[in-house]
Amino acid sequence: MKTNGEGEGQFASMEWRKRRANGKECIGSIKCNGPMTNNNLVKQQQQQLLPNPSLIRRARFIRRRTTNVYCETLKQLKEQDAALISQILLIGLKPRSEASEFECSCSGSSSSSVIPSVEFACPSLSSNFLLFPPTLFYPDFMKGTIQRREEREAFQVILTNEKGDRKFAFCFKFPRPQIHRGKRGAMHSADSGIDTLRSIAPFSVLVFVSHYPQEALFHGLAANFVEMLQNDKSKMTQMSLDLLRLRFTSGGGTKYANHWSRSNVSTVVEKVGVENVALIFLCLLSERRVIVTGANVRDVSTTVQTFVRLLAPLEWPHTLIPIVPDSQTELCFNPTPYICGILRYNLSKINELICPERFPKDELFNNDIALIDVDRGVIVPSISRCSDRRIGLKAILQHSSSMGFPHSAVCEIVSALKSCLPVRDPEKADHKIEKKVMIWYAKLFGHYRKFGQNILSARNRKLFAHAHPCAETRHFLKWFVENGILQSFIFSQFRDDGITNTNPFINSCALLHRFHKILKKYAPPVDGNGNRRRTKSVIWRVFTR
Repeated sequence: MKTNGEGEGQFASMEWRKRRANGKECIGSIKCNGPMTNNNLVKQQQQQLLPNPSLIRRARFIRRRTTNVYCETLKQLKEQDAALISQILLIGLKPRSEASEFECSCSGSSSSSVIPSVEFACPSLSSNFLLFPPTLFYPDFMKGTIQRREEREAFQVILTNEKGDRKFAFCFKFPRPQIHRGKRGAMHSADSGIDTLRSIAPFSVLVFVSHYPQEALFHGLAANFVEMLQNDKSKMTQMSLDLLRLRFTSGGGTKYANHWSRSNVSTVVEKVGVENVALIFLCLLSERRVIVTGANVRDVSTTVQTFVRLLAPLEWPHTLIPIVPDSQTELCFNPTPYICGILRYNLSKINELICPERFPKDELFNNDIALIDVDRGVIVPSISRCSDRRIGLKAILQHSSSMGFPHSAVCEIVSALKSCLPVRDPEKADHKIEKKVMIWYAKLFGHYRKFGQNILSARNRKLFAHAHPCAETRHFLKWFVENGILQSFIFSQFRDDGITNTNPFINSCALLHRFHKILKKYAPPVDGNGNRRRTKSVIWRVFTR
């Protein structure tokens, strides 16, 4: 009785002998004319089929240095306080001469005459003021003090502490009339009651800090808060205390939900371009450094969040900065993976980073920068056409191949995103994009559930990659299973038996329930022992193309 491996090896040997008899030696998709030595054949076969060893080495290195810490913090996440809002801030601009030492240090080496300052805090920051640098919430303060009277602008800032605990700061920028010094213009701290006599700039930023990324809800609360602030400032303290009493309740209790909700993803995909979005999506999956730039805070921040949401149900476990403050552009020089937004006029401060010829060579992190302009498309790597900002499919295939992605998978994700456009109903289009991405995931690594909690062991990682029916995808999984994004996702699935939990709130608004239903239909056929089912694999390859 011959094993499956012996049968496949014998079949491959017979095929090779037939091709050699015809004078055409071929291995995989490598065609050669003329005689070849066995060493050359083996060498070309490895180059064509085996993943680049540096990809596996790079994935392991990044995971051990970064996401291992992230996974350890997930173990400590218990039932969180049900408070919808944990902190309310009002940020404005003040003269540098009146700023505190901490506020001046946050502005860095900027020469701006005015810098961001916390005008109001509820509850009082006291010893926690270091956790809320005001420049994070007023990132474009160096534009100048005289700004045009623009529309209300909303954006999000991500707050991550040294333990990896992630919070969301919803920022609502609005114009307000000049308030002069005097009793009527005094602002009161929520707890201390001390008058703050200062001249307030025409623009201020209202900040709600929360564990939950509920944008639509916060937008409504912010609009009401600003309306109250413009009509009667004396009620600001009481309204802040009322907002802090709000609780996020559910029939099954409350739990930390780190997944993003859908919000106009399709609109951003249509604006930025399918090819551009697909390339950045693949860069994030391969844990590259991604920089998003544009003309204003709202566009940049929204685009960054769209790319992160596009990964769902996977999460981005590395550095996430929707908008880098004008005074802290050095954050872009972080050598580990990140995605961050930066305003276009600050690009000159990081030119040595985005110019490959000036960037120092590094075995693991060389050429891993991707820079995309919201309006102009991908700038780095320079693969877009000169005539327009679109990227050809051939250019995407070439670049994604260097990152280790199979051509068939790249073509499939590009086609899937294109099928969701044009956008007629944003909500339905968002739902469709989310489903397409989850189907794409299911076809690539949907069989992970067959391996149980021991999938992350060294032996099972190899078996997991080998169990996929497609040879091209098997070689892709050899390095992708070492990836921190996939491992942190799998770890969270089996944490506290969460994979069997039927509470839709605990499982992040039923997103994982939808994914598990998709897995039943599209996951590669694998038996209970983690072995490939050969007959069903043939049928699966036919019907999932």
